[in-house]
Amino acid sequence: MSNNNPAGINGYGPKNYPPDDVLKAELLQYAKEGLTIVKRLECLKTTHDLIIGKSHLAELDKKFNIPTTQAILEIVASDHVQSKGIKSIKGDLANEGILIPQNFIHDVLVLHALEGLMLCFPGIKQIPHTPLATIGPNHQHYANRYEKLNAQALGMGGVKLDIYGIKDQWSSFILHLVVIPNSHLKTTAAHTFLDSVEKHGFVPVTFVTDKGSETGLMYSLQQGLHEAYAPDIDPTIFPSFLHLKSVHNTPIESLWNFMRKHTGMNFREEVQRGYMDSTFKLTILLHVLQAHLDKFVDWWNNHKIQLQKEKVNMSAPPAEDCHIHVDKYEIHVSHQEAMQWVDDKFDVQAQRAYAAIGSPSLSSVKHGWEIFSQMEQWMLLNV
Repeated sequence: MSNNNPAGINGYGPKNYPPDDVLKAELLQYAKEGLTIVKRLECLKTTHDLIIGKSHLAELDKKFNIPTTQAILEIVASDHVQSKGIKSIKGDLANEGILIPQNFIHDVLVLHALEGLMLCFPGIKQIPHTPLATIGPNHQHYANRYEKLNAQALGMGGVKLDIYGIKDQWSSFILHLVVIPNSHLKTTAAHTFLDSVEKHGFVPVTFVTDKGSETGLMYSLQQGLHEAYAPDIDPTIFPSFLHLKSVHNTPIESLWNFMRKHTGMNFREEVQRGYMDSTFKLTILLHVLQAHLDKFVDWWNNHKIQLQKEKVNMSAPPAEDCHIHVDKYEIHVSHQEAMQWVDDKFDVQAQRAYAAIGSPSLSSVKHGWEIFSQMEQWMLLNV
């Protein structure tokens, strides 16, 4: 076999290779920067006086396992909302047979897609908090449902205990906090709203909820009451109803955490325990939960609010009570079916049983299970 190049020198001249560790680091840096092949060859010539061709560069990349930046950038370009993080990109590349270390992907993103990378860090999407300002009491009422005791959370064959609350923003006063059959029904939510109106005799200037589908009738009722009892209020300045994202519905959303802490118990665990012990009776449990809610409301509406330097409400000029008076006798609406847990016959029997055992206090959930059992025995003997 002939040897036409006994000196081993090709058309690019003699090779003065730097040490392998230096050359590998150099090629990795080129890959991170996403340099073209032509640019890489130029850099090798300038930095190390190394003159090679494209095929030899490919051999060196393979020898040192130099990953490809282009594959990473193609995934970044296709991710229009910039939601993919380092692990997600690594997984996509692995599915295509391209194995690239996480730290290399990170370095490439820092150089070429820093904004998208920052969006993936925990806490980067925090919602800015700004002080809420209102004219006075009953300017804005905030309402929302509490679903930590829904059917999915309890896992008790469809049993759920939805809670709905309404809170005044200026005073932080809880106006209404009740257990309801279904917080997703427009009719039930609307009757809950009307119950609060009937109890207090007024509506606020602006009623605020999240964007749940159950608020449709509430919106219509608030609008109608506004038009009937406060036609002089300009809705372009003081809207009668506002729909916010849940994360912005903070005056009522923040209440749930206080409620859990104040009760000093995990109500869900108590309910599930009663269910497993076969002492569960929904009708009594509703009264027990409502009794706890009533105690919490009484405590909350009488507790001293801590000084908040950022809060502007209480430090402003004298507040103006903004409530819009509503004559409850003009609200001709029945909500028996919407708020009914059991039929009338069973309700009468349950009331008789409760009275027969001495109408014990329902303030304790643990004692509640004993009450359930006593009522059940009485009802079985007196059917």
